[in-house]
Amino acid sequence: MNRTLKSIKRKSYLTENRTDKIFMLVFLIIFGLCFVPFVLKSRQNQKNDIPVSVSNKVYPENNNILYTVEETPLLKFKRDNNSVLKPENLKSDAALLYNVDTDTVLFSKNSDKICFPASITKIMTAYIAVKYIPLETQFTVGTELSLLQPDSSVADLCQGNVITLEDLLYALLLPSGNDAAYTIAVNVARHVSGNADLNDTQAVEFFCSLMNEEAEKSGTKNTNFCDPDGYHNTFHYTTAEDMLRIALHTDDFPVLAQIAAVPYRKTTIVSGQAFYWSNGNCLVVNDNQYFLPFATGFKTGFTDEAGYCMVATATNNNQRFIAVTLNSPSLAGRYTDAANLFYSVIAPDKIIIDTPQVPPSS
Repeated sequence: MNRTLKSIKRKSYLTENRTDKIFMLVFLIIFGLCFVPFVLKSRQNQKNDIPVSVSNKVYPENNNILYTVEETPLLKFKRDNNSVLKPENLKSDAALLYNVDTDTVLFSKNSDKICFPASITKIMTAYIAVKYIPLETQFTVGTELSLLQPDSSVADLCQGNVITLEDLLYALLLPSGNDAAYTIAVNVARHVSGNADLNDTQAVEFFCSLMNEEAEKSGTKNTNFCDPDGYHNTFHYTTAEDMLRIALHTDDFPVLAQIAAVPYRKTTIVSGQAFYWSNGNCLVVNDNQYFLPFATGFKTGFTDEAGYCMVATATNNNQRFIAVTLNSPSLAGRYTDAANLFYSVIAPDKIIIDTPQVPPSS
């Protein structure tokens, strides 16, 4: 009888002990499921607090504002890291090569670093113009010319000239006329705003708001426009990745690529004045030392602060390529870098790589 009672008590103890263990195991599982997300979130927050590399920062001259870029690449395109070029082979501070047809970034150097765009800004200026205004629309050049900064590149427009938007686009994209940029900006702004009484400064501010709105639509993340011509302003900046986005955006209006491909333009405007404009993009001028037979456009730029910049396009074997170079130290460096980017996929044997000169041994 005592043995039987002891056996029953022992079984009862074992059963209760097993139940306690199961209960504890279930409790730990539930607790873990509730606690793990907080741990992961904490780690993610710590990751997001990692400072961006100093090389990807620009310190403005005013107000000590710090511009930074995101850690992760902004382009969501496919990437091919097998380029025969190396970042050190290029003079430009930032560069990018993209195959439009395969949706692939073929080369990247500091492509998300914030730089100043200089006159490649005019790609967006031209885009806004053709988006809102028919090419045959006539404009009268006015007092907006007073907004031109010293040493601006110009198309030699004068107050009182009457000119179509189409000719203004040639004046903008070929000789890189800042006068054309301001004539476009104030007239487009007054049309789009519905306020013909906007003064020149107000009109330019409105036009820049259109530029920034369109840039955001194109997918840019680190671009801000303060003027239509790209004259230096601390708060007027972009990246190679963003300029690629904007260049791709111009596919909406093929006429822009057609204009940018023309080496020279001879025209007589509506008010009777004759003009002859040369394309500042030497890649498309067949009697220039930097001419490339497969180059098709698009726009160059320069200021002391921005260095020599370029968005270049090319076509080979029915494939389209876009190269972006920012802040090259020289004119030759800009064109050599653009050529080498294209050569890396079109003709690798023609790549031009500077090699250090070794003095002869004595």
